[in-house]
Amino acid sequence: MILCKEERPVALVALVVFVLLNAMLIYNHYDSFTRGAHVGFWSVFYNHLGMSGYDVFSLIFISCMRLHWNALRHPLFVAVLLPLYWINHTIMPPTEFNFAVFLMAAVLVACDVWGVILLHRILRDIVGCTRKDTLWLIALFYGFAHIMITTMVPDHFALSLPLLLLTLLLTGRKLQEGKRFTYLQQALLFMLTAGITLTNGVKVALAAWFAAGKKVFSWRSIASFVVPTLLLALVVVWQQKAIIDPQEQGIKRIEAAIKKKDPGRVDKLKEHNDFVKQQNGQALAEKVPLLEWSDMTTSRWKTVVHNLFGESLQLHRDHLLEDVQQTRPVFVAYSHRFNYFVEGVVLMLLLAGAWVARRSKFFLVVVSWFGFDMLMHIGFGFGINEVYIMTAHWAFIIPIAIGYLLSRKPEVQARSLVAVTALWMWAYNAKIICGYLL
Repeated sequence: MILCKEERPVALVALVVFVLLNAMLIYNHYDSFTRGAHVGFWSVFYNHLGMSGYDVFSLIFISCMRLHWNALRHPLFVAVLLPLYWINHTIMPPTEFNFAVFLMAAVLVACDVWGVILLHRILRDIVGCTRKDTLWLIALFYGFAHIMITTMVPDHFALSLPLLLLTLLLTGRKLQEGKRFTYLQQALLFMLTAGITLTNGVKVALAAWFAAGKKVFSWRSIASFVVPTLLLALVVVWQQKAIIDPQEQGIKRIEAAIKKKDPGRVDKLKEHNDFVKQQNGQALAEKVPLLEWSDMTTSRWKTVVHNLFGESLQLHRDHLLEDVQQTRPVFVAYSHRFNYFVEGVVLMLLLAGAWVARRSKFFLVVVSWFGFDMLMHIGFGFGINEVYIMTAHWAFIIPIAIGYLLSRKPEVQARSLVAVTALWMWAYNAKIICGYLL
């Protein structure tokens, strides 16, 4: 990606910030994370790196090629990590030094900087923001608590974000030109986006529909989604046969040995599973695929106030960065009313911007994506008890909406409010994260 003159200082600042954030996380447990001999990688990473329930499975995979995430939901994630495993597996045995955290950090930083540039182009070229407004909106977005955390945790969200922003940027350009995606473009975007997070493939389909209208239902267009879906299915089958099945057989042998040696440990695992079940709420059907991931009992109102527009944007000091599957209650209240005031300000700016942008076809694409996420999380209840870790999938609607407000209503007295809110997000969230890691 070639950077224009205006983008170069933005990319440089972003690079420095994201390197520092990732360096802090590595520093947090440097001695244990870098051990490359006589060590169980599950205990090294899973038992030590606690960041709100984000998965550390990528580090385990890069260390020993054990796959612990759901291959169906993230079919191409293994393709990103395999080259890192090969590199690490070459240099770790002779050095007894595990480079997994450094290799993953390099991928994360690259994706983070790419995401900043893509958001910059969306705000400048599609929304029409001034350079100054664009910079403040980028600062606001990356100051959100679980966007900042996403840029450093070794999960798939940092990869999903730039792919979604790339799809939006290309969609905006197609709408400006009055053109539709080519079938190859649709197929590649769907393959990559759904490959990292399966449900995000729906967003590519929505973007293609807005750009092409009824033509998206032609047999060639449908084939551009069906073919990559079949390819992803083949990748999942390969992962199951080549990696997961042999791994599960080994795990069963280990569990049998543990049960024989320490029966009490099995009882503790059962207690934990019962706790997790309680935290996950009541599903529509516990043994039916897809429906088993639903949650019909967790309060939607409390979720929106405390988690969706709460923890996603501003961290709670109580139960700081705890995992809802371990020790964190589903709902945590802020200690100070000011945090709710800031939450209200962000929501007000979002709604005002959405009203101004309501006739923009591009913004309707963003709204359709946001609506899909809300239907999935707030309606269906998927991941509702930790909805804040999904922030990277939807929160870009906030700077985009505010961008329309600032660009379409130049006289509006919101610029100072945006700047102050962005500074607050960085001062508040960065201070807490630095304190937690350092």
